Order: sequence, then structure tokens, then C-alpha cells
Amino acid sequence: MIKVLIVDDSGFMRLALRKLLDRSGAIEVVGEACTGSDAIQKARLLMPDVITMDVEMPDMDGVTATREILSRQRIPIIMISSLTRAAGRTTLAAMDAGAVDFIPKASSYVDLDIIAIERELTEKIVSWHERYRTTQSATPSAGPANIRARRHTNFRADLLVIGASTGGPRVIPDLLRQLPELHCPLVIAVHMPEAYTAGFASHLSETTGHRCIESYTGHVLVAGQVVIAAGGRDTFIKCNFNGPLMLQVRKDSDYGIHPSVDALFSSAAHTGLSVGAAVLTGMGQDGLHGAELLSGRNQPVLSQDEASSLVYGMPRAVAEAGYASGVMDIGGIAENFATWGRREALTGVSA
Repeated sequence: MIKVLIVDDSGFMRLALRKLLDRSGAIEVVGEACTGSDAIQKARLLMPDVITMDVEMPDMDGVTATREILSRQRIPIIMISSLTRAAGRTTLAAMDAGAVDFIPKASSYVDLDIIAIERELTEKIVSWHERYRTTQSATPSAGPANIRARRHTNFRADLLVIGASTGGPRVIPDLLRQLPELHCPLVIAVHMPEAYTAGFASHLSETTGHRCIESYTGHVLVAGQVVIAAGGRDTFIKCNFNGPLMLQVRKDSDYGIHPSVDALFSSAAHTGLSVGAAVLTGMGQDGLHGAELLSGRNQPVLSQDEASSLVYGMPRAVAEAGYASGVMDIGGIAENFATWGRREALTGVSA
């Protein structure tokens, strides 16, 4: 059984979280805390495997409590935060302090919201517990996929695209910190709520040294800029004849999750430009169709390896379908992206 400590100043939330976690059959709630200071004490006494942490508490916020706990213990902490821009910024600060992931909730008092997060929270608790329990290798996979990746050594990209879901907010900052300034645009679609993506872009700008911005309709892509696809909608790349690369942002009912990685990748494939792509950690198969289109046009698609992925769903789907030109860890993906984006891009992109 996975031992979990619930930290939340709302009695309703603590009860609701306990009930939904008890239903999993694999999780045991070993304690509850209603303040940050109480959480620090109970984390030390109860030695939980995972902690769920409220962002906003009266005596000590979740960021401070997270930092204090992690200064003494190695425990995965998952933030549970409201769907507001302020809570989103605080959640990202908590992740910067060492929290591993987050779960958004629309309200502390709406029971339907609790039901909606049950599966996601349970899966994340199990995944992070497994990751912390198992020794992870940082060495890229050494199979045929890496051999195929060497064929793209001389590839130069007009555009780079990335797709990610669960675990993405943890690894994307690491990837960007390993990249030099690129001479082409980079657009990233990560499954995050609408209220969080602007804050995520700002957070990346502050912590990685890259110019990052949330996507919007009419946005003209420029070399060296990193664009985060706006949450709750889909970002499409449009290439007008002899014109600049521009973005269109809208919610497309053809896709089941927004922002859709498939929407981003497919639109990039249809520009006719040289596109390099990577599919990172995440549940499901979003990005599979887009990777198929890119691969069919002989554009390289990298898949994050199982050892470095929190959830080996999206990258596994691409690799097993045969659309990945390389399977590797974040360091390997960053190395390839740095090579592909090192010269001035060609069509419609200017610094």
C-alpha cells in the first residue's frame, strides 16, 4: 500500500480526498494536516510515501511547507490548487521548490470537481511513488532508434515542436535550460489548464534564460522564441506563401484534450517546412497522429525514453508505431534540438 499524507486547510477537501483515495485499493491515507507547520511535523512522524499539498493555507503556504519538508526528507509532493492564475503561479513556484506535480481543482466546495480529479490524482500518486521507489537511469536508450537518430545529424529545422502531458511541467524546464538560443521558433503543447499556461510561460522565461510567451491568434513566430500553447484551446501553425509563420488559437472539437499535441504537430507538418519534433512524458496517445504525418514527410520525431518518462504513454505510442527517429532521455533530446536549431531558419522567420 502507498502511504499518503493529505494536507489541506479545508475539512471538506480532506474528507473528499480521503474517500476517493481509499477507493483506489492501492493507497492508504496515513494522516491529515490542516496547516503547513502541521504538515512538516506529520511528514517527519508518519514518513508517508507521497504527500498531497494544498497551495493556499493560512499559517504557511504550500510553497514554504514543501520547501521545508524537502529540506529534510525525499518525498514526492503533489500540489492541489485552484484554477486561478494566482494559484497557477504559486503552484509553479512550488514545483520550483521541489514539488513533483499538480492537480487543478475548480473549487474547494464542488463535489463534482473531486470526482473529476479522482483518476488523475490516483494515477499520479502511483506513478510518482513508483518513480521514487525505483532507481532511474539517466543513460539514453541504446537500441536501433538511437542509430536511426544519427541519420538526422545534418538536419536543420525551420521550426521545432514539443508535446507533453503528465510530467511535462517537470522536464520541460530542464530541457530548455540545456538549449542554447535557437535560430528557429520552438512551440510547446503541454496539457495544462487555461489559467496556468501564461504563468508557465513566465516561469520558464524567469528560470531558463529563453524568451517564452503564451500563444495567441495572429502571433508571428520569430527565431529564438519559445511559445507555450494556450491552455483550454488548440494552437495551429499557419504558413502563408512567402509570409511569416503565424499562430491560430481556437478550440477544435476534433480533439479530445486541449491544447492538443496532434493539432500542433499536424499543422506543423502541413507548413511544408523543415520541422523537428519531440514527444515527452504523458498519458494516452496524443501526438501519435501528428507524429505519423511528420514521419511520413521525413521529418525527425524524437520520443522520450521509458526510464526518464514519468508516464510512458505518449512517447511509447509513437515509438511502438515506428514513427520515432530516436528514443532518448531529455539530455539527448536537448542535444538534438540544439543541433537542429543552430543555424538561421529559412522560410518566413526572422530574428
